[in-house]
Amino acid sequence: MFSHNLIPAQLCNPRRAAWIGLIGLLSIAGLNTSAHAQDGWLFAPYLRADLGYSSAINDKAEFDDPTQRDSIEITSHKGSRYQIGAGLKLTDYLRTDVTVSYGSRLSAADDYRDADGIPNKPGNKLNSGALETSNWTTMMNVYVDPLSFAGVDSGAFSPYVQGGIGWARNKTEKMFFAAPDGSYTIGDTHNDLAWQIGAGVGYAISDHWTLDMSYRFLDMGEARAGDKFINGATVTSLEAARFDLRAHEFMIGLQYQF
Repeated sequence: MFSHNLIPAQLCNPRRAAWIGLIGLLSIAGLNTSAHAQDGWLFAPYLRADLGYSSAINDKAEFDDPTQRDSIEITSHKGSRYQIGAGLKLTDYLRTDVTVSYGSRLSAADDYRDADGIPNKPGNKLNSGALETSNWTTMMNVYVDPLSFAGVDSGAFSPYVQGGIGWARNKTEKMFFAAPDGSYTIGDTHNDLAWQIGAGVGYAISDHWTLDMSYRFLDMGEARAGDKFINGATVTSLEAARFDLRAHEFMIGLQYQF
């Protein structure tokens, strides 16, 4: 049996492992080998449109209210993803594009816990849709077809690995509840770094149209629940509740090659 001590420490961290994979993809994309010199550069533009299913990863948000440490359980909402983009097919095995996508109902508050850890107290009953999160993401992506890169003819199919980096805008809806000492009103919009890594396969329907199916792990950075505690007419600033917004996404779409 292999000892876990033989596994590099960097790979034990999922984010570091993803970054290592993305750097590897970009390194492959930058290769200029004589073996593929005969293929030439294509610089063929294309457009794309995709529809996806998004399953966010559960997390917990914590923040300081004026008197005690509370937390909010964040649960997945199984949302939708809509995406459009434009790109260039650089060679027969390498392409890149820029995409803009919108994800809705990605996650929401499941319950509110006081510092004692007891959920769903009568005074902590949340409103419907509390902290429901949506996301806009703009990404620069790179795709590499390893079979074509190796000179293997896969016919109309084009399997690929992908990586991307970009910008996320995450919005949480308001959360409020009746409480003995007043009410909380929390909702916020936060911009952060986004990155993705995944794999997929394209199927050439014709010379111009390609059906594309893919999976990706998408990290949208942080979502924030706000930084205000409201008790009647008194507004107090406090540390913003934060949670990581990450999702497994499955996409299907069409690409039109000019």
